[in-house]
Amino acid sequence: MPTPFFADLVRELCRDGGTGALMPTGAVPGHRCFAGHVPADRIFHYAVAGIVHPGEWETGLGRIDAEGRLVRESVAASSSGGMMVDFRPGLKTIALTVGAGWFAARDAAAAALEEEAATTRAVVSDLAGDVANAGAALAALGGDVAAVEAAVSDLNDAIEAKQPISTGHDTVTEAAESDLLTVRRGSGWVNLPLAALIPDEPDEPEEPEEPGVVVAAAGSAAAPSIGFADDGDTGLFHAGADEIGFAVAGSERMRLDEAGQLGIGTSDPGVFRLNVVGGAFTAKIESASEQTALALNNISAGGREWYLVTGGSGGSLSGGKLGIYDMTAMQIRLQITGAGEVCPGADNNQPLGLGSHRWSTLYAATGTINTSDSREKLWQGPMTGAEQRAARRIAAELGFFQWNDAIAWKGAAAARRHFGVRAQAVWAIMADEGLIDPIDEDGRPGATPYAFLCWDNWEDEAVPADRFGIRADQLALFLIAGIDARLALLEAAI
Repeated sequence: MPTPFFADLVRELCRDGGTGALMPTGAVPGHRCFAGHVPADRIFHYAVAGIVHPGEWETGLGRIDAEGRLVRESVAASSSGGMMVDFRPGLKTIALTVGAGWFAARDAAAAALEEEAATTRAVVSDLAGDVANAGAALAALGGDVAAVEAAVSDLNDAIEAKQPISTGHDTVTEAAESDLLTVRRGSGWVNLPLAALIPDEPDEPEEPEEPGVVVAAAGSAAAPSIGFADDGDTGLFHAGADEIGFAVAGSERMRLDEAGQLGIGTSDPGVFRLNVVGGAFTAKIESASEQTALALNNISAGGREWYLVTGGSGGSLSGGKLGIYDMTAMQIRLQITGAGEVCPGADNNQPLGLGSHRWSTLYAATGTINTSDSREKLWQGPMTGAEQRAARRIAAELGFFQWNDAIAWKGAAAARRHFGVRAQAVWAIMADEGLIDPIDEDGRPGATPYAFLCWDNWEDEAVPADRFGIRADQLALFLIAGIDARLALLEAAI
């Protein structure tokens, strides 16, 4: 049978009667309730004692059911001769207690403890006698200890008369010829003059080396000439004429050549100041600050200093971006965000490509987005009559063409046909309508207020070069407006 559950200080009042379940109504002062302290349906020893009817009492095994009532499972003793008591209604107490068997076990345990205590007291008495005997023995040893101390004192005196081996003696800065050094020889000791340690001068002395110079053997990667204790295959060696090799674990890991060029992972730095050769992960640059930068600086006249920068939480490049920083101009020129967006260094202040350095083809899933916010525009109204005439004339100039470089590369038959205008023809029409200055005899256009007309020039190997162009989207809208104005005139005339 499982051990009955026990919890201390559990006692409640009850007013129920009969032989059935009894409902507790509240804890007796200084005690605890069954609810929250006695699990439901766990068997425990109970005791019921009448207060209004003190002659009624009962002990046994019971449990608390799901409704919180005491269910009496078996009776151990009662006022009804060991039978279940038919309590009369009235105030009584219900307590969680221990059975008579627990008290018997406790008494047996107490008797066993008393017997063990008697045995312990006898042992302690015996130890007291041993301690007394030990004290007498220590007193007898006192004379022997004094004799040992006297012998140690005599030994110290003898050591003091010998050559001192500690650093407690005086310090001198120069050696004397008469100084002696005591060294071990065989099983004994001898005194060696310091002069004996000075090597004899050679018959033909070699040219003295520079003061402070240490000369080492050439060594190798497997056995460096300058190494470390207990790690003989790691250190420096002479890798070649005017070259230093760095060895680790018997293999060359780095080399510095006569030009100051350093190779890591290679014995041939080549023409690079730093040449790093490795596997999948070759080099890494980290910084504990907000930004990490790799500097590229041309120190010649007119050179610029560039940084490849990763952004941290602050600074000019933030949010974990990667940027190309012009240190000379103190500006970010290009940046890539953590989402893969490629952006200029600042808003609306640098082009993509040049008239002399164009992208051949732009692949995109959608078209470009041009700012058209009315808040950023000074509106000037519709086209003038001259602009309408120019648009109609430019529309008549539209036609097919092939690029000359495509013909040279693919041949006339394979070169693709494009559709558009010739920029100089558009320029001439706009000038003929009095809207812009004409192109001069040198082929240079005059001033124009129209953004769809473009002209770039640059120095190409000291030879001036230039190129005309158009902004196709704006020119197309210009032509549409001109055609719309013409249709409006035709519709009005009908």
